[in-house]
Amino acid sequence: MNKEEIVFKSIFFAVLVITYSLAFAPSIFGFTVYNDIFYYDFGTGPDPERNQLDVYVPDGVTFGTPVMFFVHGGTWMYNDRSDFAPVGEEMADQEGFVTVIPSFRLSDSLHPEVHHPDHITDVAQAFKWTVEYIAEYGGSPDRIVLCGHSSGGHLAALLATNLTYLEGAGASVFDIKCAVVFSMGIYDIPGLYRDLEPYSSMLWPYTPFPQIFTDDTLNWYDASPKYHLHDSMPPSIFFVAQEDMEHIIGGTYYGLVTLDGEIDDVYNDFNEYQPTDTFWIPGDHDYSFSYFVFDPESRARTLAIGFINRVFTGIEENTLKPASFEISCYPNPFNSAITIEIAHAEAFLETPVQLQIYNINGKLVHSDRQGYLSLQGTDACIYKWQPGQSVPSGIYLVKVTTSNRSVSRRILYLK
Repeated sequence: MNKEEIVFKSIFFAVLVITYSLAFAPSIFGFTVYNDIFYYDFGTGPDPERNQLDVYVPDGVTFGTPVMFFVHGGTWMYNDRSDFAPVGEEMADQEGFVTVIPSFRLSDSLHPEVHHPDHITDVAQAFKWTVEYIAEYGGSPDRIVLCGHSSGGHLAALLATNLTYLEGAGASVFDIKCAVVFSMGIYDIPGLYRDLEPYSSMLWPYTPFPQIFTDDTLNWYDASPKYHLHDSMPPSIFFVAQEDMEHIIGGTYYGLVTLDGEIDDVYNDFNEYQPTDTFWIPGDHDYSFSYFVFDPESRARTLAIGFINRVFTGIEENTLKPASFEISCYPNPFNSAITIEIAHAEAFLETPVQLQIYNINGKLVHSDRQGYLSLQGTDACIYKWQPGQSVPSGIYLVKVTTSNRSVSRRILYLK
């Protein structure tokens, strides 16, 4: 991947985040954000601008709430915690995690002195802060899920494997309850260099890796999760996009991931030490992760949350949610009403239910707690929303919430 592609990918994901964050703006009503917290013990850290984190706390949180520690992607060169605010919003509002998202030093053009191990050193310090202080925000230091995407997935995997950095920060690998990794940025740097032979010396300078990991082969081994596997690693689940490059999971530089069986390198290596799951998910490197963030019913979200709950509870079922229900919305072209059908309604017949409709700016335009009472006992509930004259045409978000479950769907309303 050349630098132009990297820049394009970063811009693409930023646009994707902005687009979806607008569409799902109502998530701001379900949590509180604590911004710009310095995580180094001795003050502002090596880079005061980068060495900060944000904490997303679900409304009504009580002590002992599960924690998600998320490491953002961006080729170790781009992005910031603020670019991934929707991750914190969705995980706090929809899944009930106290969510921590740190920034860390980047190997960008303004900071050519930053390279491995600076990134992982910062992430380890942020994780140590989480272990030490997250209880003040209602989170449990004994129930921390380590999560990362792309280069952030690499840093998450490295944090769990190379004990040098956690121990150097004053934390322990046993503080990681489990790990969820999306499109791990790289797994085996020396192996990647070998895959480029006999053109390695010519091609390597045109990749971003010399700037990030230097030309010191000792750094390459130190930064590669493959060479630091051990018996104390947390249970892990790895996701790979169907259109990802295989080098992120130990395959050849030019190969494409198409089947579950092609991610056996990571599965076989990790599974020798701890129970490990590996799955492909639809889409490319960035879009596949967006499904996890923005679609509660996606393959990625369902598998990841199911895995986390299995680790926490020891049982397969998702104990944080009842049986699934689905929303369908149909505009009526004759009277401007919106018909909202909730399928599998038996999933929430015995629980309090609220229907809310928000505009694209996150403003609540309609709320109803009584709409289903007369329909109990049926498999599907039908609700009709007749917008008032003051409601303009546009995109709206229909959100149905029970005591422990929430499903959202977007609709286009035309007057």
